[in-house]
Amino acid sequence: MSRLEQHQIINIVDTNLSQVTKNDYNFKLNQFFKFSNIKSIGQLIKTPTVSLESELVSYTKHLINRVRNNELSANTVPKQFKGIKYLLDVNYRENDVRWKSIKALFPTKVKLSGYKAWTTEQIQEMEKYTKTTRNLAFLHFMASLGGRIGIHENPLLMKHLIPMSSTNSTTDLDCCAILLYADEYESAKEKDLDDSIDEVQSGDSYWAFLTPEATSYLKKYHDQRKRNGEIFTENTPIFRTQYQVKYVNDDVTQLSRNGAISMMVRILASTSINRNKKGRRFDVQLDHGFRKRFNTIMKLESNVNSNIVEKMLGHKNGLDGVYFTPTRQQCFAEFVKAISQLTVSSAERQKQEIEAQKQQIDELELERTKVHQLTKDMSVVKASNNQLSKNISVVEKKNLDLEQNLNDGATLSKESEITTMSLLKQLLNKTITLENEIKELKKKG
Repeated sequence: MSRLEQHQIINIVDTNLSQVTKNDYNFKLNQFFKFSNIKSIGQLIKTPTVSLESELVSYTKHLINRVRNNELSANTVPKQFKGIKYLLDVNYRENDVRWKSIKALFPTKVKLSGYKAWTTEQIQEMEKYTKTTRNLAFLHFMASLGGRIGIHENPLLMKHLIPMSSTNSTTDLDCCAILLYADEYESAKEKDLDDSIDEVQSGDSYWAFLTPEATSYLKKYHDQRKRNGEIFTENTPIFRTQYQVKYVNDDVTQLSRNGAISMMVRILASTSINRNKKGRRFDVQLDHGFRKRFNTIMKLESNVNSNIVEKMLGHKNGLDGVYFTPTRQQCFAEFVKAISQLTVSSAERQKQEIEAQKQQIDELELERTKVHQLTKDMSVVKASNNQLSKNISVVEKKNLDLEQNLNDGATLSKESEITTMSLLKQLLNKTITLENEIKELKKKG
C-alpha cells in the first residue's frame, strides 16, 4: 500500500483557513480542474509526480497565453497555484513537486497602477450625490476605517461595534470601534480580553475606528432600520442587503463583498470624477483608494505611533507583528490624533479643528495657572528667606555680645542662657520649615 493510500485526503474545507481564503483557493482550484486532465482534489492528490508536474507546466503556459492576450495580469499567475500547493503540502506531498522549475516559467511581475488615494474633495463630491441613508453611512464607514473591501466577506455584526469617546469624558460616546476580520463567535469584549493577556498572540482580527462624523451617519442608518421595525441583536449585521419594510425581519443578510463593490460603483457613477486607466487597472482603485487615504493621513501625522498605525491597517511586520499587541484604547488614542484630517465634511472638519484648538487653549491656560501659582509660591519662599536672614543677623549679634562678655570675664546668667537656647530653637525650626517649602516648590516645578 502506497504512502498516500494510508492517509485520508484533507480537503480545503477541513482546514483552519479563513472562509475567505477557502473560497479563494476553491475558486482557483476549479479553474485549474477546468483546464487540466485532473478533475478533482482526490485525483490531484493521487496523481504521480511526473504527470502532475506535466499538468502544472501546461497550466502555466495556458496562463501565460492569457497574459499575452491581456486577459490576465502577470502578477496573478503565481496566485493561481497557491491553492494547489497548499493542498499538496497538507496532504504530505510538500516536497514532491519541483516548484522551482515551474516558477521559472512565470512572467515578470509588472508595476501595479492603482497607487493613488481618494482625495477628501473627491469623497465630498461622492457624498454630495449620494442620497440614501445606507449609502451615505457606507461611504463614511469606508473613508474612516481604512479597511480592505475584504472586510465585507467576514462577519460585521453589532457585537463587533463598540462606542468610544474622543474626549476624556466617559459619557461623550461620539466615536465607534469596529472589530474587523472577526469570526462569527468573536465579540468585541472577547477581543479586549485576549489583548489584555500577557502572552504572545497574533490573531487575524484587529481594531479600526469611526470618526464622530462616520458614527453619526451609521447611527442614522441604524435608526432608520429600527423605525422600520427591524429588531437588533448582537448578531444583527452592521450593513444589510436591501429589504422591503413589511418583511424587515425576514432573511436579514449581511451586505456582501460584491454588494459593497456594486454600491461603490453606483456612488462613483453619480459623480463627475474621472479615473485614468492604465492596463487593467485605474489609477485610483474603487475601494482601496479609501485605504490609501487613511494610510497617508495617519503616516503624515508626525506624533502618531507608526507601529499602531500598522496594526490599524491589519499589517503584521516581523517580530513586532507578533509581540506588539496594543489594546483597543491604545489604538484609539492614536486614531484620535487624525480625526480632523479623516473627517470628510468641510463644516465637520472645521468643527473638529475648533475643538482641537479649544483643547490646546485649555491646556495652555492650565499651564499659565501653574506658572502663576509657582511664581506666587516663590515669592512666599523669598519673603521667608529674608525674614530668616534677619533672624540670623540678630542671633549672630547676640553671639558676638556673648563672646565679648565671656572675654571680659563676665558670668553668663541663667536668664541669658535660656534666651539664647530659645533663639537657637526658633532658628532651627524656621530652617526646617524653609527646607520643606523648598522641597514642595521643586515638586511643583
